Amino acid sequence: MSVTSFFRRFSIDVDNVGGSSSTSAPGSASSSGPTKRRGRIAASIDSARRRLSLQHGAGGQDPVHLQSIALRGRGKSENGSLPDLIEKRETPPTTANTGVSATKRVSVIATDRDRAYFLRQKNMRNNKGHAEKDLLKEFHKCKEAQDQRLDLSSIEITSIPSPIKELTQLTELFLYKNKLTCLPTEIGQLVNLKKLGLSENALTSLPDSLASLESLETLDLRHNKLTEVPSVIYKIGSLETLWLRYNRIVAVDEQIGNLSKLKMLDVRENKIRELPSAIGKLTSLVVCLVSYNHLTRVPEEIGDCHSLTQLDLQHNDLSELPYSIGKLVNLVRIGIRYNKIRCIPSELESCQQLEEFIVESNHLQLLPPNLLTMLPKIHTVNLSRNELTAFPAGGPQQFVSTVTINMEHNQISKIPIGIFSKATRLTKLNLKENELVSLPLDMGSWTSITELNLSTNQLKVLPEDIEKLVNLEILVLSNNQLKKLPNQIGNLNKLRELDLEENELETVPTEIGFLQHLTKLWVQSNKILTLPRSIGNLCSLQDLRLGENNLTAIPEEIGHLDSLKSLYLNDNSSLHNLPFELALCQSLEIMSIENSPLSQIPPEITAGGPSLVIQYLKMQGPYRGVVMNSQ
Repeated sequence: MSVTSFFRRFSIDVDNVGGSSSTSAPGSASSSGPTKRRGRIAASIDSARRRLSLQHGAGGQDPVHLQSIALRGRGKSENGSLPDLIEKRETPPTTANTGVSATKRVSVIATDRDRAYFLRQKNMRNNKGHAEKDLLKEFHKCKEAQDQRLDLSSIEITSIPSPIKELTQLTELFLYKNKLTCLPTEIGQLVNLKKLGLSENALTSLPDSLASLESLETLDLRHNKLTEVPSVIYKIGSLETLWLRYNRIVAVDEQIGNLSKLKMLDVRENKIRELPSAIGKLTSLVVCLVSYNHLTRVPEEIGDCHSLTQLDLQHNDLSELPYSIGKLVNLVRIGIRYNKIRCIPSELESCQQLEEFIVESNHLQLLPPNLLTMLPKIHTVNLSRNELTAFPAGGPQQFVSTVTINMEHNQISKIPIGIFSKATRLTKLNLKENELVSLPLDMGSWTSITELNLSTNQLKVLPEDIEKLVNLEILVLSNNQLKKLPNQIGNLNKLRELDLEENELETVPTEIGFLQHLTKLWVQSNKILTLPRSIGNLCSLQDLRLGENNLTAIPEEIGHLDSLKSLYLNDNSSLHNLPFELALCQSLEIMSIENSPLSQIPPEITAGGPSLVIQYLKMQGPYRGVVMNSQ
């Protein structure tokens, strides 16, 4: 078919590009004069380009300048989450050929009581001028009903009227998400109050009358403007839970030791430089969260908090841990990521309830001998982004209970033989960004691993024993020096993702076609000349990246890839043509052909971008009838 004939045909079928069908009869194009026909062809091409630009926010940019173009509109996945009261329901398109993906309808599901509460809040928000009057009505209703719980959250109130003192029956009062800068003294008369929620306001202080709340157990002051812990808090001896996250607090007073019943303390994301030694008096403390501050040291007295199960110290300026850390025998989780710690005290081995050992992003060069061996319940080990040059001393026994190991971004040059011989529960191993030049001879014994990341090392050979990793689902080998793959890779029957980008591969083994569950195959930035015909057997493949290689042709079997959604063929300087069978890939949404010459396809077509190329292949090849009928 000549280019002129293609454009004549394209003027009729161009709507197929956007997913809609044309109703024009084939003869209608030829019945007009040459001028009208040329105008119609140009208008059709412009229409197609505009449609492609709109689909990807290109703002009218010529598609040839885009690295990748979507070939078919798809609904965007919704980000974020909604409360449990919200239900998402699929709404079908209004017409079959709108080209617009289905939208989401949001319905609110609530009980009658909830509806009444939401309506009250809405009315109060909409009547800001009568805010105090509305609050007094709420107080009156609450008092008459003898409700023990009052929720006045998210109604933008700036002050609390003094008659609140009459609600002495209250046990729970929630004032979240308002514009309060202070509280009335009368709030201290709510002597039965157990929970007081004040987060997301603009409080800078608290009234001294709060000391009268002798039943108060939970105080939530997150997201306010406190620069210090209000002194009255230290007088509320009944407190069990104290939330002070997201304030501007620079110090915690020694009086914190007065809160002998405190079980949970959250002072994350403040500006605290040190904890007082009186922290050790909190013998009931179970959870202590002090991350994202400016701590330079932790007092030795922390070891007296014998009930602690969680201690979060991550994202601070700590250079060491106190030796007394070993006295926290109930500790299950300690967070010390993103500090400046150079050594771990050996006393930590006494914390035998520890389940996670996460010391990412510190300055560790080694661990105390046998530390991990002495922690029998550890299931997660994260030593990434440190200065380790070798595996921790302790042999295979140290990983007996480990499920996940992350030693990314260190300076490890060797994996000791047998180090994982007892790691029968190990499923995820990440050794990315190290200095590995080879893999151990017993690699075939890592049979429990499902995810293996060895990218950014100096590996030149992949052992044939790789076939014994029968449970492997994700294998990442990008940015190494691999020149070939062993044929045995085809025996990894469960493999779903294979990343081989930035190596020195010249071929892909035929056995790759046995990977029936493979959804992602990345071989970008290699030296590959040809692909095996068996590539067409990858029935689950969705993402195929072949860019930046030396490909001279694409096998026609690519048309068998019914699940293929993304295809990258960019920067193949010797790729001059594409097979007609590519048009059979009905799921294809994104294709990149940038900087590939495709000289055997008319330049008028390639100038129109990937979508026009696919349309050309549909009409030029022997499969036109099949393709058109299936749409």
